[in-house]
Amino acid sequence: MGVVGLVAEDPVGVLVAAALGKGARRLQKSVGMVANDEDDAIHQVRVSCRRLRSDLKLFRKLLAGDWATGLRADLAALAQACGEARDLEVIAELVRENTSSEDNPEHVDTILTTLTLGLDRAAARSAEVVLGDSTRDLLATLEAVAAAPDLKPKADKPCGEILPQLLRAATDKFTQEADRLQPWTHDDDWHEVRLLAKRVRYAADTSAAVLGDEAKAAAAHAATYQELLGQHQDHCAAADALTAMAVDAAAQDDPELSFTLGRLTERHRAARKPLREQFLSLYHRP
Repeated sequence: MGVVGLVAEDPVGVLVAAALGKGARRLQKSVGMVANDEDDAIHQVRVSCRRLRSDLKLFRKLLAGDWATGLRADLAALAQACGEARDLEVIAELVRENTSSEDNPEHVDTILTTLTLGLDRAAARSAEVVLGDSTRDLLATLEAVAAAPDLKPKADKPCGEILPQLLRAATDKFTQEADRLQPWTHDDDWHEVRLLAKRVRYAADTSAAVLGDEAKAAAAHAATYQELLGQHQDHCAAADALTAMAVDAAAQDDPELSFTLGRLTERHRAARKPLREQFLSLYHRP
């Protein structure tokens, strides 16, 4: 949710500092979840990094100097370190959900075992990074930046004047790219629109305390788009992972396992079509 306790007349720089402080606390909490080996901890670190990067992107024209560039890069690196584990977790769950009685159960067990072993190794690597010195340094930097961010004079202008401009810019970029989507558009373009929908959602969440219903409506619409496109991306990732496993099975002279992997891959590729149709129908609805 957005930062509370602000009004339209407050300088937007106050919101910048408050949003960064809230983001830093969220990331600190998620790092603590990893230290305590809590469920969904790695994913929460990834989400915290993405939210902070989104806020830094949203406020980029208000930030003086180039400190935000390095900070966004550090947050991106931390999120990436958590990415493989989260992706494998989602892929394994999708495989479980999309197998049928037609699939060889021994092959399915082999596939799930391979994915689970990969997940365990990836989770261990992620936890090592999250609990390492670089993350500790990043948290210290975030705390210092949030306490006194270096801002341009424009940050003295009221929230009510600046926030609608910032939210409109994020929404316009999403609309520009979403307008280009067709049922046959490449997977990467659909993924890019998903990221832009997420950016609108986070921007609207950050702005909601000041902009009220306008921002809340934008966040709700963006969340709906993000959910559909997130499901689409999950199936794309599953298809890619299973394709790579099929290549390995073929190289190990196991054509039957390769066949099962190929069939599962096609199932996930086919799942993209209704999701694309649903998104386009919703997006173009009058």
